[in-house]
Amino acid sequence: MEVLTVTKSEVIKEFFKKSVLPVAVAALLYCIFKSVCTKDGVTDYVWLFILCGLPFGIPRMFAWIVPGGSLGTALPLFLLNFIIGGVIGGFVLVWRLLVSTWYIPLTIYRLFITRGTSYIPE
Repeated sequence: MEVLTVTKSEVIKEFFKKSVLPVAVAALLYCIFKSVCTKDGVTDYVWLFILCGLPFGIPRMFAWIVPGGSLGTALPLFLLNFIIGGVIGGFVLVWRLLVSTWYIPLTIYRLFITRGTSYIPE
């Protein structure tokens, strides 16, 4: 069994990377796209989910349907790629928010057991 030496600064750095940053990005995306998805005081949460997930799904969206052929078929397929990428990215965003929630008690635990010494990773 291997024992890793971890300092408190590394634990806090990992906490910010895994917990604070995804929540801040999700809050920023929500603030940007909330006004776009609100019409007559009613918010369309499906489109808000797709638009907030779009930055997380961009690397995955062209793996499904590759646009080709004429402009009449390529443009709808290109837009469908964006919608599929937004849905996939929405689930990735939800997963990252769940992981960030898990890192709060995990970081507290790691801060208590480190005390400048070493601990056994999960």
